[in-house]
Amino acid sequence: MRIFGPELGRAADFERKGVKVEAAAYVDFLMDKWQMRECSDRILGCLRRVLGELTSEALLALRDPKLEVMVMPEPGFSVWAYFPVHRKRSIARKLTPKPATRVLIVLGEEQFGKQSVRRSANDLRHHFGHTLLYLRSPRARNDCVDAEREWRASRA
Repeated sequence: MRIFGPELGRAADFERKGVKVEAAAYVDFLMDKWQMRECSDRILGCLRRVLGELTSEALLALRDPKLEVMVMPEPGFSVWAYFPVHRKRSIARKLTPKPATRVLIVLGEEQFGKQSVRRSANDLRHHFGHTLLYLRSPRARNDCVDAEREWRASRA
């Protein structure tokens, strides 16, 4: 498996930016799994930075086959986490996630381009907090305060 290459950067680049090399390898794996290579540089950079803040345990949790990440050109928001995804709900009919998907994160390319990188990163942190909490404990209360607590607990 190729972890670093010209288009991804080098381990030293990640270390300078405060991302541990091990975490960078997990981040690369997740971005490949989610087929994110065709996204805008703004989304890629923001996603890489936010995922790089997580512990290796949290990154491993995001490998869950129940999680799917999609990029939409104009959904009207930057990030939204849908869970649980049921086949009969309108979002599942509209976006047609994989049959195993129970958590769907949708990234809005247009909104990422309009808002600040800081705001986009905060949106990602928030919705990944919801996602991590749901993946860890699907029946747990998953309000915004709970998602923020989960995000803080999942940081390296």
